[in-house]
Amino acid sequence: MGKMRGNVLLGCMLIIALIASASCTTAPSSSTIVCNVEMTDLLECLPAITGAHPPAPTRRCCKVMRRVNLPCLCRYKPQLAKFGANPVAAMAVPKKCGIKRTPRC
Repeated sequence: MGKMRGNVLLGCMLIIALIASASCTTAPSSSTIVCNVEMTDLLECLPAITGAHPPAPTRRCCKVMRRVNLPCLCRYKPQLAKFGANPVAAMAVPKKCGIKRTPRC
């Protein structure tokens, strides 16, 4: 069950990393929706997945994670490492946010 959470989180964190890179090329007035959540909202979780010792996810991050379509994010899992995310930290976010039911990616 922990592995399932980790797999879903990897997908979620990939989206966050994509948001960070795409935010430089996206016009400020446009709003991109990824798996039912605005990309800018996903940025709330970026600190929790980057660096060697990232901090725990914030309440705002966890609030976003509860709204996101987790199965949708699974398709982004293979690209996560390309964006410098810490996979161990990424796999820990759903559990730290108290998300109990997650799909297998």
